[in-house]
Amino acid sequence: MQKRNLLSLFFLCFLACKNSGQDNQAKQEKFDKIKWATKEGPDYPYRDKMLNDLISNYELHGTKKDSLVHLLGSPDRSDSSYLFYRIAQERLGFFPLHTKTLVIKLTKDSSLEWRKIHE
Repeated sequence: MQKRNLLSLFFLCFLACKNSGQDNQAKQEKFDKIKWATKEGPDYPYRDKMLNDLISNYELHGTKKDSLVHLLGSPDRSDSSYLFYRIAQERLGFFPLHTKTLVIKLTKDSSLEWRKIHE
């Protein structure tokens, strides 16, 4: 019985591991507003591939909230000072194992102060 529990734990750990480095580099795409908004079930299949282009090639600092929402669509979650865009989420069944989110901090005049990737 103890071997079965240990084997199950090892299997779950194996499923949770991922090779993030080179695989993601090879699949980079240019930012596309339509693809960014594409949602298949609970997932956004293109966001992780376009994130690097969005961060590197779009000057977003100081952009007003309305322009950000026009470019990126409605955030998955927001409050008065932050916009949250889910980039990717790995799950085991219904349980999230790892979530990657673009977090945008807004100033008091609703322009972008900073953006970060939260994992």
